[in-house]
Formats: sequence, C-alpha cells, structure tokens
Amino acid sequence: MVRVGIAGIGAIAESYMKLFQEGLIEDAVLTGLSSRNRERVEGLLQKFHLPGAVYYGEYEEMLASDEVDAVILTTPHAQHVPMALLAMSFGKHVLSDKPLGNKAFEVKELVEEEKKHPKLVTGVLFNRRSSDLYQKVKSLVESGEMGELRRAIYEITNLYRSYRYYEDSSWRGTYEEEGGGVLMNQAIHQLDLLLYLTGLPKSVMAFMKEGFHRPMTTENDAALHLFYENGASGHFLASTHESPGLNRLTLSFSKGQIEVADDAKLRITRLLEEEEDFARKTEEHFLHVPKTVEEYSYSVCGNSEEHRRTIGNFVKAIQGKEKILCSFEDGLKSITLVNAAHLSFWSGEKVPMTFSQVEYLLHFRRKVSEERKIRALKEKR
Repeated sequence: MVRVGIAGIGAIAESYMKLFQEGLIEDAVLTGLSSRNRERVEGLLQKFHLPGAVYYGEYEEMLASDEVDAVILTTPHAQHVPMALLAMSFGKHVLSDKPLGNKAFEVKELVEEEKKHPKLVTGVLFNRRSSDLYQKVKSLVESGEMGELRRAIYEITNLYRSYRYYEDSSWRGTYEEEGGGVLMNQAIHQLDLLLYLTGLPKSVMAFMKEGFHRPMTTENDAALHLFYENGASGHFLASTHESPGLNRLTLSFSKGQIEVADDAKLRITRLLEEEEDFARKTEEHFLHVPKTVEEYSYSVCGNSEEHRRTIGNFVKAIQGKEKILCSFEDGLKSITLVNAAHLSFWSGEKVPMTFSQVEYLLHFRRKVSEERKIRALKEKR
C-alpha cells in the first residue's frame, strides 16, 4: 500500500481527497496533508472522513514522516520545483500538478536532479494523457502507419473565463505569480497533448494579445506557429475570451490524417498510398489520393476520472507495474515551448527551443516591472 501526502489544500486538492475517500485510488491511502491553514485542513478531514490522514503544519514535517511514501503537489506553479527538489531529498516519490514550473531553466535543474534518484518515481499530473481517445491517437502515431508528420493544428478556444475569474484571485493572469496566461494555465493540457503526439518543435514564432477584453496583464489570446525538424508545420491557437469557441485537433501525415473534435470524436483517414508517390504518378491535376475513413465516438470521462487514472498510474509506477504517463522530462517540454513562445512575442523574432535563458529572464523581468506599475495605478484609483 502506497502512503500518499498532499501538499497545498486548494480546490483541486479537495478533488483528489474525494478520490481517496471513495476508495478510487487502488493500492494507496492518504496519510498526510500539509498546509499552514490548520482550520481548513481539519474541516476537510471531517468533511471527507479521512481518519488516517495526519495534518502537518509544515511541508518538511510531512516529508520527514515515516508514514508518507509519496507526495502530490497542488501548490502554485512557482512552488513546484523547490518543493519537488525537497521531496526527493527526503526520498519521496513526487507527482506535481501542472505545470511543473514556470521557468524552463529551473525545471531543467529539477530534471537533472531527478536523474540522481533512479529509485524514485516522479511525474506531472497532465491527466488528459490518460484519455482512451488520446491513448488511441498516441498508439496510432507511434506505430508509424500514418507516415511522416506534415502539419499539426490545435485550435482550443473554448477555455472561456469571465471577468470574475480573474478578479477573485489576484495572482491569475499575471507574469509575476502565474508565469503567463492561457498558455501557462488554461491551455497547458492541450499544449502538452500536442507535444505528446508530435514531439517538441525546433522553433516557434508567436503572436499574442495581453488582457484582450479581460482584466489581466498576460496573454489570453495566443497563436503559435511551430517549425519541426523534418519541415512539418504546427499551429496552436488558444484563447479564454471566445464563446462558445472550438476544441479541434488535426494531425496530417504523408499517409493520412487524424482529426479529433471536442475530445470525443475521432476520424482517421488512411491514404491507400503515400501522398507524394501518388502525386508523382497521377495524370490528374486535382484528384485526391484514394482513401478509407474510420470514425469513432468516445465518452468524455471528465476531470475526476482522468485524475483517478493519472494518480492511479503514479501509484502503479511506484509499484513497478506501469510506466509513468508524464515524466518530469516530458513536463519540461511544455514549459520550454511556453517560455520560447513568450520570448518570441516579446522580441518579435522566431525563437529556437535552445533559446538564451538570460535573454528570456531579462524580458520576463521587464514584463513583471510593467505589470507592477499597472497594478499600482489600479490600486490608486
């Protein structure tokens, strides 16, 4: 039985506690909760009837306990890296909520430290990877039967957020505390899925709007043009101000196309021969390659079920029964792309994934300084 502690007791932590309370995480038990808000934790322990879970006022105190084997981090983004490093130093397995951090150079240091602890299981809670539909797509892409990637398009513009969403929590939509906007928070799941299926591109050119029709200082409208090593192109479009918006993924290959709509509908088009082979030999000008089409419908299982699967995978990985769905090294990829995209937007240049961390930090600090001035003016009014 794997004994798990949760660090940070916000709304998402309550969701995880409920899974443990209902016995939905096999071979695991919740034995610790760390937070400085003792009253809230004790109220939650009563609410969820978790008599085996102990309250710890300090995170280090929980890590030092012999009653905790693994921790789930549900704290703000910027705290994930130092808290994960500390947990590993205590010999604890770590599952971090997304994103793994908000600066790529910090996450790189975490990945390097992770390699020094081969017996520890570490991962990121990108729960969309556990979806039956995306596991099907991943298997199809990895099989090679669709051929070489030509283009990837992800349009995720249904992540709607109201004015109140940003007004109720001052850290939301800020560079200083959140590290970014729609790319770092709301659309990070879809960005991770795209990289899960296509790999990290070679470079990015980004166009963004900050605070577009919303009270925030970070991007809530982003268009990323991705450039892959093999010459393929990618397009990632995300926003939080469109209603109803769209959720659509298209992956085009030399032997066909994969289309996903609303995380539920899958359409697989298989070409009967390689597109370029057909193009070379056909006498026709406009005729498309002969094809077959398969269509599938999946039930959208929702966040709770995906959380159950992802935490369950973490437990099984600790037991040596499964491979972790998203490693720290995988988690680094989405942070690298978000940082590169921000740097591209700020500089107006195409940015490689090997961008200068110093250059990124200089731009980032400038944005934080501007942000502080804007917030100070608002407070004076």
